[in-house]
Amino acid sequence: MPELLGWFSDGMILFGGFLSFLLAIGEFPSDRKHRFQVLLSLTLVSLGFMQLSGSLVLNPNAGQDLNLKLWNLPLLYIPPAFAFLALLAFLEEDFRYKAVHSVFFLPFLICLGAVLFFRLVEYAGPYPSPSAEIHWKVQDPISGTGILYLGAGIFALSFVFPIFKILPQISELKFKILFGIFALDCLIVSVFGMIGLIFNPIFLKLALLTVTLAVSLVYYIRRKYFDFPETIRSDLAKVKYSRTRLDGLKIDPILEKLNLLFESEKIHRREDLSLAELAKELSLTTHQFSELINNKIGKGYFALINHHRIEDAKRLLSETDKTVLEIAMTVGFNNRSSFNEAFLKLTQKTPISYRKMCKPL
Repeated sequence: MPELLGWFSDGMILFGGFLSFLLAIGEFPSDRKHRFQVLLSLTLVSLGFMQLSGSLVLNPNAGQDLNLKLWNLPLLYIPPAFAFLALLAFLEEDFRYKAVHSVFFLPFLICLGAVLFFRLVEYAGPYPSPSAEIHWKVQDPISGTGILYLGAGIFALSFVFPIFKILPQISELKFKILFGIFALDCLIVSVFGMIGLIFNPIFLKLALLTVTLAVSLVYYIRRKYFDFPETIRSDLAKVKYSRTRLDGLKIDPILEKLNLLFESEKIHRREDLSLAELAKELSLTTHQFSELINNKIGKGYFALINHHRIEDAKRLLSETDKTVLEIAMTVGFNNRSSFNEAFLKLTQKTPISYRKMCKPL
């Protein structure tokens, strides 16, 4: 029976690893401007590698390989780094990667440097054989590996606090519950990882199983609630802009001008249109414009632009004989794939099926 449970847990960990890769492929957007999706995909890929390598390290046979244990360590520091960046991109629609964001990868570089250093010391020292493995026991928290494993657990734990900080700001109960479960999963992964380091490796395996649960939850949320990111952003914007920057501004004329820019001037057709440029057209700062559309229109920047692009595309699909690619390029998308993705998300139909519905044979 224990052996059967071991096979089952190993299978679930491997399943979680491959699910991470599959979900990452599905999440990776055709348009790299969607930085949250890019970073979420990279987070999932790094989780996949972490789970697959972790399952090998915990395998009674393969796990005896010192090299495998050592080179698995840096992989533990990559998912939290990408997760931090994905969270920032999720919270800031005009997120841009800056040099200061490289600090999130500093723990990974330190760990990689430590592994290289200890390997060089081992090869240069009086222990040419893997007998030095005695200093690298996973269960020994004061060993070289123990400290690095503990550091990975603490680093991952630091990612949990911003998630719990966001939780009270979510209004819809179903999203609050789902987001809460995800935050709890992240917390359990970190705690189990550190407990497993000190007491018993079985908790390390439980940590990897919890990662599988978290990835499965991400898959469920992204498939069932396609508007999940926009809903959360809208709730966070209400809190963020509780102290308004719009005092003294005549809102109605600004909204009329914004509508004119979309309806008459088709400003959304500009492929390189940014939040800052659109704010400048309205003589607003980026913060004022972001508050305006979130609080007065109920949409974030990308949701607003895509809404007008898809509405424009729907008209062209029903009134013209242009190809889908021509329409995609006309309304502001840079390729057909990103256009299809946005169209399906907003209409629950593909462009071709929508055209057939509007222009039946």
